[in-house]
Amino acid sequence: MVKIIAKNISKYFKKRNGYVIALDDVSLTVESGARFGILGPSGAGKTTFMRIIAGLEVPTKGELYFDDKLVASNNKIIVPPEDRKIGMVFQTWALYPNLTAFDNIAFPLTNMKLSKEEIRKRVEEIAKILDIGHVLDHYPRELSGGQQQRVALARALVKNPSLLLLDEPFSNLDARMRDSARALVKDVQEKLGVTLIIVSHDPADIFSIADNVGVLVKGKLVQVGRPEDVYNNPVTIEVANLIGEINELEGKVTKEGVIVGNLKFPLDKSYKSERVIVGIRPEDVKFTKDLINDENWILVGKGVVKVIGYQGGMFRITVTPLEGSEDEEIVTYMDHPLKRKEEVLIYVKKGSVKIFET
Repeated sequence: MVKIIAKNISKYFKKRNGYVIALDDVSLTVESGARFGILGPSGAGKTTFMRIIAGLEVPTKGELYFDDKLVASNNKIIVPPEDRKIGMVFQTWALYPNLTAFDNIAFPLTNMKLSKEEIRKRVEEIAKILDIGHVLDHYPRELSGGQQQRVALARALVKNPSLLLLDEPFSNLDARMRDSARALVKDVQEKLGVTLIIVSHDPADIFSIADNVGVLVKGKLVQVGRPEDVYNNPVTIEVANLIGEINELEGKVTKEGVIVGNLKFPLDKSYKSERVIVGIRPEDVKFTKDLINDENWILVGKGVVKVIGYQGGMFRITVTPLEGSEDEEIVTYMDHPLKRKEEVLIYVKKGSVKIFET
């Protein structure tokens, strides 16, 4: 296990007519033995940050520590990648097609020039943990996607690393297999005690594995916290969208509340901006034809059913305000359908409305 400390790390890439800032003054601490997620859109700097931790990139500015040991600083690699005790799993898994699963897993140990007996012992131990002992003599083309992913994970763990880095590790798996793969990674991490950092654009990866998450947007670390805290209290609408689905409405601040068409949302404090973004999670919305006698739900107005969809055993209902732009839409999920174009009452859960200044 190792503690990772990043201090004011920036990374610039040269371009023909200047520089591109991939990371901008990122400071972060990942505690020893922790499971930490890095979430962000494409191009946010997630993989660049992971490559700096791995030693595959050098920070243009700033310092990187493993525990109290400086490993990189201001365009200098102080501790090379091979000496950082890191295991990495890439999005593509990068298995050698001409090697068996056993030889793929053993590859880093062979480079370390360990004895054949020690190599076999370590490979069989990690294969038992990952339940792939029965496919060690198979080639990658003979393995399922899930088995290939386990082989890649085994290859990363067989060196007994202090730090495991996962870069979009489940992207090549179908939706059905991702849940079991996430559970496997978490179980293995808990068993081995290794510090784990996972980079992903998928919030499901973060919620399933990470105890804490850092959100990168355009190279800046904009929020750090427990996944559920970031979900419930995002600092911007962009972060809100990254961590989960959210309804996004343009509103006007008045003394009575935030007005969106004929809808009126409650205010919990004053705002400097007159124009704001109202954010509401789908689970914090109810559409009904009858009044709700529950103080935890607030009636904000009426709407018209626009679209009825179906996914995951639930009906996805889209409603527009009775008055105002049809571009303003509110979505929730229900266990029964509504009729298109019928009027409904729109309720929101008390304390759930998020207001973002523009």
